[in-house]
Amino acid sequence: MLFDSHAHLNLAAFDLDREKILKKYLQEGVFLINIGTCFETSKKAVEIANQYSNCWASVGLHPSHTFNQPINQLDKNEINELIVEQWNKRFEDLIENNKKIVAIGECGLDYSYLKDLLPEEQERAKKLQKEEFVKQIKAALKFNVPLILHLRELYQEALNILKENNFKGKAVFHFFTGSLNDLAEILKNPNYFISFSGIITYSNKLNEVIKNTPLDRLLIETDSPYVAPIPYRGKRNEPLYVKEVAQKIAEIKNVSVGEIEKITFNNTKRVFGIEL
Repeated sequence: MLFDSHAHLNLAAFDLDREKILKKYLQEGVFLINIGTCFETSKKAVEIANQYSNCWASVGLHPSHTFNQPINQLDKNEINELIVEQWNKRFEDLIENNKKIVAIGECGLDYSYLKDLLPEEQERAKKLQKEEFVKQIKAALKFNVPLILHLRELYQEALNILKENNFKGKAVFHFFTGSLNDLAEILKNPNYFISFSGIITYSNKLNEVIKNTPLDRLLIETDSPYVAPIPYRGKRNEPLYVKEVAQKIAEIKNVSVGEIEKITFNNTKRVFGIEL
């Protein structure tokens, strides 16, 4: 069985065939967690989770939603990317007494969106990202759920913020592309987990990182509809394609793909407290 630990079937890219895809995955035993990026996409993820037994949800505010950004930075697939929000009570109201919500995120830091801003605007945007990140760290502690972290080459800065806020819970470093040094720092905390996406099929750049990631700290994901793995690169990504991520990891670690699927399936259940 396959468990896509990070998908976005709650986004506009799936508006035309979302129900068809979800029914197919329900029949085929493909499990997934839909990840919130703002209030509306978080709400949609929760609706899907409540409707389908093979789906769960996270509620979160992506760092790109914390400040006004240049239009040329936006992705045409995400109709909600223009929304600028703050983490507040309505996010937490979604979480109250809903067992299908298993995490807060994706949240974190991403300064790649800031390159077209003036220096003073960049500093303000960084400050806003950090403020909203801290709010979600505190919410994860409040609700005793893991964090799903979106960090673009800012792993050490995020680790410092987590430490400063005395975060003792679980965290998933989503779409990991860090160095061996980044990995070593993250693995010092037994509650932190590494999730690999289809980008690992594009080259051998992350092979050594994957080799050094313990099997019991490993998750797989698609981040669909984005970054479809080879052989689907350039097409809309889908949760079923997480099998290509499992295949690549199996090759690197010299184990069977079935073993990787089983291990990552069980790891995802364990990290997010999912009982089947």
